Amino acid sequence: MNNIELIMKVYQCFFDGDLVGWAKFHTDDFELKQPGNFPHSGTFIGPIVAIEESFSKLPLTLSNLAIEPISFFESGNVVFVHALMTAEGLSAETMHMFTVNDGLVSKFQGFDDTAAIAKSVKTR
Repeated sequence: MNNIELIMKVYQCFFDGDLVGWAKFHTDDFELKQPGNFPHSGTFIGPIVAIEESFSKLPLTLSNLAIEPISFFESGNVVFVHALMTAEGLSAETMHMFTVNDGLVSKFQGFDDTAAIAKSVKTR
C-alpha cells in the first residue's frame, strides 16, 4: 500500500467510527496537532490520547462533522489532503498534512479555517 492509499484508509476508518482500526495505522508516538482554541484543539501524543482527548470532543464544536477529500498530494513521506469540511453551520475548505514513516502515520497537522469554525459555533 502506498502512502496515499494509507491515508485513504485512515479517513475511511475515522468516518466509519472504527477508531481501533484507525489507531492501527499510526505509530505509538503519533503526534496530532489541531489548530484553534476549541475543545478538540491542541497537540496530542499517541493514537489513544488523540482519540480520547481530541476526537471525543469534536462533537462539542463540530456537530455532524464530515470531511470530503478533494485531492491528495504526496511529497516524499508527506501526504497533503485538500478537503471540504462540513458540520452544522460550517462549510469550509481545509488542508491536512500527514507524515508517514515505515508504513504508519507518525504525524498529523490540520490547517483548518478556525475563523469559520468559530463562526459556526457562535451561530448554533
